[in-house]
Amino acid sequence: MTLLESDPNVNERFLAQHFYNNLHSSPLALKHMSAYLEKFGYDAANRVHRELSRFQKYNQLLYDKRDILQMAWLFASTPDKFFKNFNPQHPLENYACKTMEYKIKQEIFRIQMGQKQFSDWGLLKHCTRKSLQQALQCQGCTQPQLGCYLLAYNCFKEIYAPQRATSNRSLQPPTDTQFQEITNLYNHLVQQSALATLDTVHQQKIKQWLLECIQALRNFRSRQIISLDAPKGEDENSLPLSQITPDPTSESLWEKIIVQELTPQMMTTLSELLTQLDRYTNNHLLLKYGFNLDYRSIAPFFFVDSTTISRHCNKTTQKLLGQLTQWAQEELHITPDSENLKEINTLLKQCLNQYYQDFIFRSVFQDAWQQLDSECRHILYLRYFRRIDEAAIAHNLQLSELEVTNGLVTGTQKLAAAVCHWISNHLTVSLDFVNPLADKIAIFVQTLIANYPEHEF
Repeated sequence: MTLLESDPNVNERFLAQHFYNNLHSSPLALKHMSAYLEKFGYDAANRVHRELSRFQKYNQLLYDKRDILQMAWLFASTPDKFFKNFNPQHPLENYACKTMEYKIKQEIFRIQMGQKQFSDWGLLKHCTRKSLQQALQCQGCTQPQLGCYLLAYNCFKEIYAPQRATSNRSLQPPTDTQFQEITNLYNHLVQQSALATLDTVHQQKIKQWLLECIQALRNFRSRQIISLDAPKGEDENSLPLSQITPDPTSESLWEKIIVQELTPQMMTTLSELLTQLDRYTNNHLLLKYGFNLDYRSIAPFFFVDSTTISRHCNKTTQKLLGQLTQWAQEELHITPDSENLKEINTLLKQCLNQYYQDFIFRSVFQDAWQQLDSECRHILYLRYFRRIDEAAIAHNLQLSELEVTNGLVTGTQKLAAAVCHWISNHLTVSLDFVNPLADKIAIFVQTLIANYPEHEF
């Protein structure tokens, strides 16, 4: 900071390069570069956390921001290793930014893939409190027992240390001495906090709880698929899940309106509003909500920047939201308060997805689907609509797995190519603009197959 203030020609980029050049000769330079990397670590951790937060509730990664920051700080603490593969001819800050994010993602992947290879005690040692809590709750564990498990886990983390350095695959159980220390710490914390809901326990009970925590973690990381045709509960004569309908009296008034009235009427009203839009705006929404493209991918089609597309789409959806809110107030007597506006906005986006994807389905996909040979259609249908894996498809159709894989690839490519040509013609742009999106279109094709009613195929 002194250098920055004393010399106007000295900036962060200059100093970072200076300290990097002296990284292996000056301990002070090493510390400065560690601090420099912490800034990139903080930004990268926030980006990774935002990405994970969109889907980690489905794949059970369960990292919060503090967990990811710990990884970033670990990489920042060893700048000499961090910059080992850096090419000095390239910008230093670009390398720091991209490499930090890459290292964090690689570490998360390594840990997640390694969970299956952990020994029981290695799994418990390296899990987070949040993941254990959710695993126990999925097992049906509630307070006060949940508090007992988590407190025992905290004591285990505090006391347990392997007797010798081994891999996580072969960590040994705590020794009898460690189990006793864990028990003593648990009882001490219970007495110190004077929690009426928790009692002091003996060593065997602590060991039992920790083993139950391990089993809960194992169960939580193993997906269990329950057939809708399976009976509900242990009685094999009970009704299957597919025949059990929710009690309509349990639905809120708003849920009834959405299911019974708002969605069909809203689709009709929205369709009328969308037909009044100009072709330019309609094409924006088609790419955004029909194909689920981001603004950066849409911009080249119209020779503008992504900000212009974003602003135009947001302005259009806000206008549609206002029109639908007025309609809901007049026709359904829904008060346009903040909560209802949020619900209508969510429903609007769902309806836009449905409207434009249905338009794509009718305009191009249905014909392209019929152009495929029957075997290829059957393979695509079984894989993406019925969600049957390739090995089972090969067995059912008496084909090799390679033939099934080739059928999936060929069918998807043909459908994606037909959709790409349709986009080119519909938007009157060169196919060169569409080709970079071929992979995204292929994924979109799989989504269309999965989401449309069976009778459509």
